[in-house]
Amino acid sequence: MDPRRERDGMSDEVHLHVVEGLVGFTDSLEVKPVLAESMEVQDEGKSYVFRLREGVKFHNGEPLTSAEVKWSWQYLMAENSIWRCKGVFDGAIKVASVETPDPMTVVFTLEQPSGSFLYNMARTDCAQTPILHPDSVAEDGSWNKAIGTGPFVLGERRIGEYTDVTRFADYSPRTDEPTGMAGRKEALVEAVRFSVVADPSARTVGLRSGDIDVAPITVQSIPQLEAEQNLHVSSSPTTVWYSLLLGMDDPLLKDVRIRQAIAAAIDVNGVGGGVSFGLWPGSTTPVSPTSKIYQKPADMAPSVEKAKALLAEAGYAGQPIKLIANKAYSLMFDQAVIVQAMLQAAGINATIETLEWGLQLEHYTKGDYQAQSFGYSGRFDPMGAWERIIGPESRKVWKDPEAIALLDEGMATADDAKMKSISNQLYEKFIEEVPAVSLYHVEVAYGVNNRLDGFKASPLEAIRLWNVAIK
Repeated sequence: MDPRRERDGMSDEVHLHVVEGLVGFTDSLEVKPVLAESMEVQDEGKSYVFRLREGVKFHNGEPLTSAEVKWSWQYLMAENSIWRCKGVFDGAIKVASVETPDPMTVVFTLEQPSGSFLYNMARTDCAQTPILHPDSVAEDGSWNKAIGTGPFVLGERRIGEYTDVTRFADYSPRTDEPTGMAGRKEALVEAVRFSVVADPSARTVGLRSGDIDVAPITVQSIPQLEAEQNLHVSSSPTTVWYSLLLGMDDPLLKDVRIRQAIAAAIDVNGVGGGVSFGLWPGSTTPVSPTSKIYQKPADMAPSVEKAKALLAEAGYAGQPIKLIANKAYSLMFDQAVIVQAMLQAAGINATIETLEWGLQLEHYTKGDYQAQSFGYSGRFDPMGAWERIIGPESRKVWKDPEAIALLDEGMATADDAKMKSISNQLYEKFIEEVPAVSLYHVEVAYGVNNRLDGFKASPLEAIRLWNVAIK
């Protein structure tokens, strides 16, 4: 629960009920104030001024002031911190200073303007850049417990079994419409237990018996649970993206015609539908349909004839192309099998090498592969869809200087129209150069007991149990 240490998606879901940040994402992936009453951009995008909400209390009863905001920032950015977003705010987005001109005002000053500053401040995988009370840390500097401002307070915790949270009676909700991590939040139940149930079939059994009220489910379970009288399914598209990465420096794949042939041979709708039992459409762009910069791409129907023509032009003579996959993430393995069959149908000698996930990730990080069946976690920053694959780092699959320059321009601007224009330019280059083949975006689904009122799946992926009541 210490955001300055290692964390994962499970702890994030608990954390987001207990702590809050200055800003948060809405379900439409916009950034809105949470603990901030208002925010203003000054000095041509270099300064962000946050005015804090009056009357907000921490779980220990102390009022929220700018002092706690600055203390939290210093705690997260300390030398020994491995907070997930530390590298972002000390790298691509350099925060030069954090000032507190009065008890209710905080000013973040950047070394250079960045249109991505607020998006990164709101990231759920970074606990929304949480504002904590200093009592979260013991006098000797060791972690005590998360003392936040959220609608729930941490309760009993048994590692590997469950974590309880209880309603915070003195919570001060916003008055605007609830959406995502922003807007009005109210704890409408006295307590919530987050149980650790790793086995998907056990979650399904728990939902059917009533022992579990809500749980993430697999696509295979959706038809079964929809048929249950006491359950329903809530689902949402997300920004989680799956693709086939291609090694552009590989002696064989450095020929763009072969990469284009691979793209032409793959039916992305067939892959998306194949891994999801017909529920998910394919997508030829890394940009999710949920993003404000999304533009529906042109029809990219597969063409075996085009693939064969490109292969002949490139002088391809049946050399093997190895696809790395793993079985820890079933989608990555399943899509590799489907893609392999499509490539073989076009005359491409595709083979699959199944590795342990950690070893596959090592190959990815080093950029050491011909092709990889891969998946990226969600990114809510609009340009983050492209940042996942573009850059000079060894792990980035697309190192083209023009693409990097376009990405830098898109990351620096806060103008939506300009971001969308840059994204469209990147898409055209992406289709031409084929550093990867986009396959589909994942949809998240939850089984929900009908006794719950107000639960809704979100593109933000995290389970949210504020504003949820028991009928």
